[in-house]
Amino acid sequence: MSLYPFKKYSATVPTQWVDFNGHMNTKYYGLVIYDAHIDFTEHLDLGERYRYANNCSKALVESHCIFERELCEGDEIEVVSWLLYVDEKRIHTFHEIYCTNKGYRAAAGEHLDLHIDLATRRVSPFPSEVLERLKVIEQQFCQLPKPVKVGSTIKIPRIT
Repeated sequence: MSLYPFKKYSATVPTQWVDFNGHMNTKYYGLVIYDAHIDFTEHLDLGERYRYANNCSKALVESHCIFERELCEGDEIEVVSWLLYVDEKRIHTFHEIYCTNKGYRAAAGEHLDLHIDLATRRVSPFPSEVLERLKVIEQQFCQLPKPVKVGSTIKIPRIT
């Protein structure tokens, strides 16, 4: 049985996250996705323990957020995290924010991280045993249908 997709982050939208429009402010969607990204990083054993054991870490180099539905004060949220791709130096993840009390996906965030050697402050390959372990996890995710809007970009119709 697969342990994926990964779910750990959950919260209730507090009053202080709600703006003058009566819904969760955009910046808090980003914070929720970032916190879920940290949880997922720890789950993949690429977090704090990994950093101190290997003097390596990962750095976010690209991020994209999709806002689909509003969240309001008191809404229950849960984030589902996906490992979509990993190679010797890169890791591609996707995080979906679900409003569990209303039954819809509210937002999604896509990230590209690079593996960094902290001694040189440069991109470096994952240790082979780490890459092999991550590839096994990636294969488990590959057996699932990809989440909607992976790889989406901003599309503006041309006005003529």
